[in-house]
Amino acid sequence: MSFNLDSTDKKILKYLIKDSRIKVVDIASFIGVTSAAIHQRIAKIKRGGLIKSFTLRLDEKQLGYKTCAFIGLHLDKNSQYRDVVAKLKLIPEIVETHYTTGQYGLFIKLYAKDNDHLMNLLNGQVQKIRGISRSETFISLEESISKNIPLN
Repeated sequence: MSFNLDSTDKKILKYLIKDSRIKVVDIASFIGVTSAAIHQRIAKIKRGGLIKSFTLRLDEKQLGYKTCAFIGLHLDKNSQYRDVVAKLKLIPEIVETHYTTGQYGLFIKLYAKDNDHLMNLLNGQVQKIRGISRSETFISLEESISKNIPLN
């Protein structure tokens, strides 16, 4: 289901995308409407499910996680993916899991402190999960783009 946005909604979202902590009163001032109108529109957009969350993005490297890896997981049966995902959720270093088409049943993103930590995560946790037959790991050298889909 898509969400219909008018030009004011799009302006509000552009300010929130740039800084999710921006004050409603500031958005209202920039756009030229009341704070109450901004609050109502944000509430409507949230109820509609367009805004997933207001989050804080941490720098993983500053926390000591120097290795970012993407891992393609081959499943014994793709029908097992929900059970496998439930077990993957218990591993704190895994930050994304995607059920995919193509070569892998699941594709995950994780952060490790270094390559030894990555190997321990793979051998000691991920590959021990029932339903995973094998994995293929790709280490990210740099995150070059990280953004939201643009609002048209």
